[in-house]
Amino acid sequence: MPGDATKRVGRPKHEGRLGHRSLTNTMNTELRTRGWTCVKGINSSSELIDLTRTIGRPIPNVTGEVVKELRPIPQPQARRGTLSAKYATGSFPLHTDTAFWPLPSRYLVLRVRGDVRRYTTILTFASLFQNSTSDLCDLAERSVWRVRTRTNAMYCSMRFASEVGRGWRYDPHCMSPVNGSALKVREQVEPLLRSGRAERINWASGLAIVICNWEVLHGRGPSPPGETARILERIYVE
Repeated sequence: MPGDATKRVGRPKHEGRLGHRSLTNTMNTELRTRGWTCVKGINSSSELIDLTRTIGRPIPNVTGEVVKELRPIPQPQARRGTLSAKYATGSFPLHTDTAFWPLPSRYLVLRVRGDVRRYTTILTFASLFQNSTSDLCDLAERSVWRVRTRTNAMYCSMRFASEVGRGWRYDPHCMSPVNGSALKVREQVEPLLRSGRAERINWASGLAIVICNWEVLHGRGPSPPGETARILERIYVE
């Protein structure tokens, strides 16, 4: 898991209050080129939804809600098969959200309410492959995985394509290697994900983060001392 060597990410100077709740040209460029961007002045769930609608179509959760509220919860209270059931209130490993969907959600839009001290970690697939052995990307292209949830199972590769582009997926919690390429990928990727090379997003009141889920892995940092109520608001976007 990312440790003290994790790089801190400051908020860009160009961020400002967005009365129209949309991304500036610079933020759009950041989202396209590095895979994520920060937006200030998002102070409510409705403003988060407004921002999301300028990026794409929000995807409701299975419960029908557009904004999913996530809280650190103890293991006994966690739903079986979730990250909380395995890691409780601790850190979450870097992963792709909705990796178990045939086509993962393209974007994640996030905001934190309450205790904002717990950071979020991010690592682009480009950085992962750039700092690895030369054949890791090729192995990932050829890898075959079994993805299993409480209610479903499927086979997939880390690499996928759609009408609007190509992307990557990786979630060690729900993806199990099937072929030799996938086994080699897991052997090489897991140490890299724990090496502390991920960047750190430090939350603040009114801050929202837009992440390209096809290009960027994200995780949850450790609990700060005396953590009080922390609510992460998450919206999936296609």
